[in-house]
Amino acid sequence: MNIIDEIMEKQHGFVAHEQIDEIIAHDRFFQLLVRTGSGRFVCAAQYVKHYVNIINESTDYVRDVSIPATM
Repeated sequence: MNIIDEIMEKQHGFVAHEQIDEIIAHDRFFQLLVRTGSGRFVCAAQYVKHYVNIINESTDYVRDVSIPATM
């Protein structure tokens, strides 16, 4: 079972911060949904940590990171 299937089955699609590197190793262009306090966006897994850091340094916050429903 790969990391994506494991996250879908055991965590209902929600990605833990520690799993992002494993997703990148599996497929760095895999699309992840990032939900913030003021919106949401989809981006490649390789950029998630960068954007999360930028958002957390601003006045906004990251609610969660997940696998989009249509993958």
